[in-house]
Amino acid sequence: MGIRESLNRHPVIRVIGLILVVAFVGGLGVLILELTTAGGGEIKSLPEAFWWAIVTMTTVGYGDYTPQGPLSRILAMVIMFAGISLMAVLSGTIASRLVTRRLRANQGLMSINVKNHIIICGWHHKIESLLDTLLNIEEEDTDFQIVLINEEQEDKMQSLKNQYGYTRIKYIRGEFTREATLRQAQLEHARAVIILPSEHLTGDTSDEKTILATLTIKNMCPNAYVVAYVHDQNAITHVKRADADDVVLCDTFSSFMVASHVLNPGIPQAANKLLDSASSHHFRREPIASEFIDRPFEELFLHYRKEYGWITVGLYLEEEQSSFTEFLSADSSQLDAFIERKLKEAGRDFSEGRHISVIVNPEPDRIIRKGEGAIIIP
Repeated sequence: MGIRESLNRHPVIRVIGLILVVAFVGGLGVLILELTTAGGGEIKSLPEAFWWAIVTMTTVGYGDYTPQGPLSRILAMVIMFAGISLMAVLSGTIASRLVTRRLRANQGLMSINVKNHIIICGWHHKIESLLDTLLNIEEEDTDFQIVLINEEQEDKMQSLKNQYGYTRIKYIRGEFTREATLRQAQLEHARAVIILPSEHLTGDTSDEKTILATLTIKNMCPNAYVVAYVHDQNAITHVKRADADDVVLCDTFSSFMVASHVLNPGIPQAANKLLDSASSHHFRREPIASEFIDRPFEELFLHYRKEYGWITVGLYLEEEQSSFTEFLSADSSQLDAFIERKLKEAGRDFSEGRHISVIVNPEPDRIIRKGEGAIIIP
């Protein structure tokens, strides 16, 4: 990039450069006039003249140097008026850039500087419930931040940021299947990515967009933890082939809850308490101390119950996923072929990935393995 292009892109630098030029030329002119017409004034060297010009243009006016000759004083007045004008332009330029930057940030058009955050791609009518859950679970972590990527109207985003706080909710406006948009959201530093199925005005959803977003994210950042929501059960296999770490079918739990209200009263109410992040009894996971490794599950259960009043309902283990080929079938569709081709183009191995296995209500004599954690109810 040339000097001219740099100046055009950075008007503040251009104004500062003009101020320095005027100070140098004006100071040099005053110095020459002082030496030739004032019979040896107070300003006797170029550094002194440059210092006087800067002090004069910024209206500081220390008074340590003063032009003595009539011509140098006339030139000093010109420098004063030029300085006042240029300083006003500089202040206005800086203020304008700051305001423009703030407006662009509010519109979701600026890159953000965050780490260990959660990215939520897409828009869903239940997004506020998701935000409530995430922020309630991490309420003790004041640095926890969420970045939203979607193309919704600006007033919706401003409403969310006003509701949850500008420091915790950030917004990027753009297509979340594009690499440039994901880079703006600092994908490489994200703790996890949640992909919501896009909702159109007709109420239709696009699971194909979720699959494409998963492929893009995994190609850019293979270690990114991706949780994908889908509406069509047939899309689950495709999303898994795209290397999503977890896939959630949106209507599965709601169907269970509706049926249970009719057939098993009491079950839905208990489930609400266990899954509500605002409840003091919602599910939590707890790392297991090394002293319980290679010991029976019953000992851990009794310890947690006696010491903390917790109920240990299961164990989990995060491990490397065995293989993507288990999701492949003999009659692969065109979409499957597209996913496989994209993974191969990105140099991805079908054996990559991670998987969380869960054991609910283990046998009392089941031996706890290294790396396992406990799922508890406080």
